[in-house]
Amino acid sequence: MKFLWLLAFLLALVGVVLGQDCPAGFDRKDNKCTVDRPVHGNCPDNTAYSVALNKCVLK
Repeated sequence: MKFLWLLAFLLALVGVVLGQDCPAGFDRKDNKCTVDRPVHGNCPDNTAYSVALNKCVLK
């Protein structure tokens, strides 16, 4: 019981580390998951075009 706080902290730390991964096909840029915008066409589903990054950013 004395080390329950340590276990909770370690589980929270693991959750934070695992939660920062981008889905397959996406790259991390400026702390956002991005993918290159197609030359002709729209961004993939669940993404929005960012003019500042010139890429599609995961919502």
